[in-house]
Amino acid sequence: MPATILTKWAALGAAAMSLIGPALADPIADFYRGRTVTVFAGSTAGGTYDLYARIIARHLGAHLPGAPTVIVQNIPGAASLVAAGHVYNVAPQDGTAMAGLASTLPLQPLIDPAAAQRIDPVKINWLPSPSDYGVVMLVRGDFPVKSMADMKTRETTMGTISPGMLPAVLAATTNVTLGSKIKSINGHPDIASALLALDRGEIDGYPTVPYDLIKRTYAKKIEEGKYRVVLQFAAVKSPDFPDAPLVTELITSPEDRMLMDLVLGPLKTGYTFMMGHKVPKERALAMRKAFMDTFADPKFLADAERATLNIAPISGERIEEMINAAYASPAPVIDRLRAIYQQGR
Repeated sequence: MPATILTKWAALGAAAMSLIGPALADPIADFYRGRTVTVFAGSTAGGTYDLYARIIARHLGAHLPGAPTVIVQNIPGAASLVAAGHVYNVAPQDGTAMAGLASTLPLQPLIDPAAAQRIDPVKINWLPSPSDYGVVMLVRGDFPVKSMADMKTRETTMGTISPGMLPAVLAATTNVTLGSKIKSINGHPDIASALLALDRGEIDGYPTVPYDLIKRTYAKKIEEGKYRVVLQFAAVKSPDFPDAPLVTELITSPEDRMLMDLVLGPLKTGYTFMMGHKVPKERALAMRKAFMDTFADPKFLADAERATLNIAPISGERIEEMINAAYASPAPVIDRLRAIYQQGR
C-alpha cells in the first residue's frame, strides 16, 4: 500500500480516536485519580461518630471514580461546628474535603446566631447518612429515680457536653415538655467521660446514650443494674428496654409534641456528613453515590458489624429534605427552641 494511503488511514484513525476519546473520558475519575480526600471528623477519636467516619473512609475510595485515598482528621470543637465551618469556609471547595458531624450540627444555626454566621445548612451539600439512631436517658442504678414520675419531683444532674449539642438540648426540652427537673452539667468532652463521672457518683445520669453504643460498651452495666434506663428517644421503641417509655408516649400537648419533634430531628438524620456549598454539583452527586455504594459493600458491612455500628442508609436527598423542613418550621416552635438553648448557656 502506498505511503500516502497509509498516512491518510493513520490520520483518519487519529481523528476517530480524538472523537471517541472525549466520549469515553470520565471527568470525575480524572479529577479524583491520585488525589487525597479528607474527612474532617468533628468529634474526638474513638467515639461513635469517629468510628463511622473511619470505617466509611476505609472503603469509600474504592467506590469513587478515580479511587482516591481517603483519610480522617479529627478537629473536634463547638459541637462539630469547628469541622463544619472549616469545610464550609476554609477547605478546598473542589470535592476533596468533607466533614463528619455531631448529630445536632444541622440544627445549630437554627438556634444559635453565632453558628448561623459560620454555616448555612440549607446551602450545604449533604451526603448520605449511614443510619438514623435512637438514644436513651439513663441514671445510676443506686440513684433513687426509677421513672419520669420520680424525675418530676427530684432534681437529677446529667452530664452534658455543651449547650448546643443534643444531650443538653434534649434534657432541657424534656424539662419543658414533661416537667422533669434535670440539671445539665456542661463541659464533659464526650459520652465516655460523662459516664466515667457517673460511675464516680459525680453526676446522676446521662440523657442521650445511643442504642448501638450501649450494645457495644455498656450492656453489661445495664444488666448488672449499675445503669437504669428511664426514657427513650427514637422513632420506634427498643424492645431491649420494655420498661422505659418513648418520650412521645408521654407528651400530650400538640405544641409540646411539635417542639420535641423538631429537637428529635437530628436522630432522624443520624450521623451526618457534608461537603462545602460551592463544590461542583457533579462531584457532590458522585460522592453521594459513592457513599450509598459503600453502604452496600459487603466488606464495609462486615467491618460495621464487627464495630457494632448500625447501618440503615439515608440518602443525601432525604437528609436535605429533612433539614429544609426543619428550617421551615413554624416560627413559634423555633422561638421556643431558641429560648431553651439560651437558658442552657
